[in-house]
Amino acid sequence: MPFLQLLHVSIGYPASRGTKIVQHDLSLTAGEGELIALIGKNGCGKSTLLRSIACLQPILQGAMLFNGENLTEISPKKRARLLSVVLTEQQPVASFTVRELISIGRDPYTGWLGSLSEEDDRIIAEAMEMTYLEGFEQRNIHELSDGERQRVFIARALAQDTPVILLDEPTSHLDLPNRIHIMLLLQKLARETGKTIFISTHELETAMQVADKLWLMEKEKGVTVGVPEDMVLNGIFDSVFHHPSYEFDKEYGSFVVQKLLDKSIATRVQHPGSLMARWTTKALTRKGYRIASEAPVELVVDEERRCWVITCEGRSVVTHSIGEALQQISAFAVK
Repeated sequence: MPFLQLLHVSIGYPASRGTKIVQHDLSLTAGEGELIALIGKNGCGKSTLLRSIACLQPILQGAMLFNGENLTEISPKKRARLLSVVLTEQQPVASFTVRELISIGRDPYTGWLGSLSEEDDRIIAEAMEMTYLEGFEQRNIHELSDGERQRVFIARALAQDTPVILLDEPTSHLDLPNRIHIMLLLQKLARETGKTIFISTHELETAMQVADKLWLMEKEKGVTVGVPEDMVLNGIFDSVFHHPSYEFDKEYGSFVVQKLLDKSIATRVQHPGSLMARWTTKALTRKGYRIASEAPVELVVDEERRCWVITCEGRSVVTHSIGEALQQISAFAVK
């Protein structure tokens, strides 16, 4: 049975001409231990939905239930024990150490004195261990890299010890290694802690590899829910992300840029599905060549000798890299 339910919920925000509704009549559910990725184009309402679930902004219609209890009707203190939030733009923090900042997650439990018990210390230590921050306790938060700082904010949410964690674009400001690291960390936390973790993200290709479910949002058209593999097979990405400049490759689960192919080249390969053949084809299309059975220039991919042979008007040249092959093809084309 789902423990988080949205029933006929409409979301939006104040605008100059009244309230702007971005999604209407949403009925969605989430179970324990799921990593759920909210994806979709800009303006579809990902952040608005996440902030609405977190009760950081009011819903316009409907109800949100946690184990049958209306989230908007319970006290903020009780709600802070159910939901924790990591926002895209974290507010500037004072000169805290890592441990001090993570300890703030215990505020809903410590009372007005704010003193930490042995149980609080244990939970903080576990949060640091789960986010690979052991040894960082006394580091100043401003001394950390972006990836390390993001792990601190996730650890703070873990220390809050809520069954639901909501993260708005948690990887938007990170480089590729840290984006992947954070997504894998969130997958691990959902599996090992049983917490339900929501992330809004533009990282569709990465989200497909780690999320248990996708909530695919279309502007003013609702939310399609499914496991990533089913959504690939049923063609939903093809329709939602349809664009003349790119298309979704169902075989590889990635977007492919549509290129202008205004030149032709003939090719011969020993193993069409091999890495050499595949990356040679990618390079040719990137340079504007379409593969044709007859063309003035022929390219042979010789995998046994690890070379590329270019032939034009009876003259052949052997090259030993794709870059050299492209240069020689261009030289033949000029002539």
